[in-house]
Amino acid sequence: MAPPCQIFSAKRRVKCDEGKPECQRCIKFGITCDGYGAPSVLRKTREGKQLLLPKEKQITSSVFPITQVSQFYSGSRYLNEVDGQCFRLYLEETAPQIHSVFPSSLWERLIPQISDSEPFVWHAILAIGALAKQSKTEAWRKQSDQGRQASDYHHALKQYDKSVRGMRDAIAGGHHDLRKALVACLLVFCFENMLGNQLSAAKHAESGLMLLYHLTTRKNISGEAWDSPMVWEDHLIEEELLEAFNALDLQILLFIDNRSKPVHERMKDIQNRIISPMPQRFYSLTQARQYWNLIMTRNYHFNKSIQGIDLEQIQEQRTDTPWEDSANLQTGELLLSDSKDAPSSLKEEHLRYRIDIDRWTLASTQLFGELAVGSNEREKIGSAILQVQAIVNHIMLAGTFFATETAYDNFFREFKAIVTLSENILPYILSSYEGAAPRFHFDIGIVAALYLVGSRCRDYAVRTRAIELLFSANVREGVWDALSVAHMAKWIQSIEMEGLEEGDLIPEEKRAFLSAVNIDLYHRRAIVGATQRMKDGVKQRKALLTW
Repeated sequence: MAPPCQIFSAKRRVKCDEGKPECQRCIKFGITCDGYGAPSVLRKTREGKQLLLPKEKQITSSVFPITQVSQFYSGSRYLNEVDGQCFRLYLEETAPQIHSVFPSSLWERLIPQISDSEPFVWHAILAIGALAKQSKTEAWRKQSDQGRQASDYHHALKQYDKSVRGMRDAIAGGHHDLRKALVACLLVFCFENMLGNQLSAAKHAESGLMLLYHLTTRKNISGEAWDSPMVWEDHLIEEELLEAFNALDLQILLFIDNRSKPVHERMKDIQNRIISPMPQRFYSLTQARQYWNLIMTRNYHFNKSIQGIDLEQIQEQRTDTPWEDSANLQTGELLLSDSKDAPSSLKEEHLRYRIDIDRWTLASTQLFGELAVGSNEREKIGSAILQVQAIVNHIMLAGTFFATETAYDNFFREFKAIVTLSENILPYILSSYEGAAPRFHFDIGIVAALYLVGSRCRDYAVRTRAIELLFSANVREGVWDALSVAHMAKWIQSIEMEGLEEGDLIPEEKRAFLSAVNIDLYHRRAIVGATQRMKDGVKQRKALLTW
């Protein structure tokens, strides 16, 4: 049984819904639909093989109401009152926040239910809940040293240590159980990012993504062919997990990505085949988002595939850091950190991708218009986030081949639109949040977009609005922390404005772009480097930022 062409998906677990003109479930999980022939009889799993969650128990509705804790667990699991509080806080507050405005059963249903049979998942939930509990009761930023001595913080680390030990035992005992490894990867990514350990989070995310990449190349981590029926039966994967890893792919593309050019090329080609038959009109926000996630991820794979950096050299340079476990991004690997004199074939390819964005925008126009006058505030905000990301992708693709910083001035209207949309999005996102630590979202949202405006828009008023939004946004979207990038954008603005007055035109030779970052988010500090192309040569700037 050979797997179809796919992106992070197992054919056995994604059943075609036979929708016309395209199967929406296949689109959602990045699969090239095999058509609507006579259904084949799928093998049952081998006797004794237990799934993380039986299929019939999965929630299919678009709304996931919180169920009483007692419906998930008997009292035998609670060792003390603190654990019960941490689990309840995770279930009732943290899990709904993680997926932001787009509904998902993964964090609210699937992972809590998995924890009933997998102790490492249970301990990870308690660790995440303990961090959330600390955030609610202490001023995380203002009393960082004292706060980290709090019992909630130590309880989080204790539970996380138990979880990591359990992950290793579970994976080792399962003979490279892919599903357990993927669940572990997601939980580690969330906890480490909530704690501020971006490098560790990124490493685990990339490990999980490469496990799935081996699946798409028909090899598992043991070197077995994925067209072997026994191997497929041993690695049944829930759809929610696969969807989460599509989002995780984007996180790594926008941060530290050690994957090779052939990996990016393969992912880009697979996504192109799925995007090609995109419908002319979308009828739901879910459908629009499914296609947009494919387009956006494909665009960033394209950008990474043409960077032309020496990965071995970059990885060696990353070890040269004054702080242990800090994330070190070198010159050349940051998006839009250097101009490219590319062949015409690449420029033609990037234009095709911008046309795909236009196709998606046209297909979304009527839907977004209807949502704008409707009463569903969540969907209004969701559509606004997608619009922001579409604008950013247009700018990113164009900027890939810009030879000057003044070329970004052509996108003034787009920069202004990003800020205006974000001014409506942020109040909704933060309206019910009471924590001192940043509200954590698993998916990329608008933080990267606002940073783009803060660093590349030279209209003083619009740029300042974007930076102020970042300073006020107590949000962390995966590895993207609003406060840290606010300081970076503010620093770039300050060196560009040296000797100028508010409202003055910033000449090309004074314009700077971020070219290197060494960030230690846990201790709230970063060493940043920027480049200015002066008339008499390139000028490098460097600064230590703390917050």
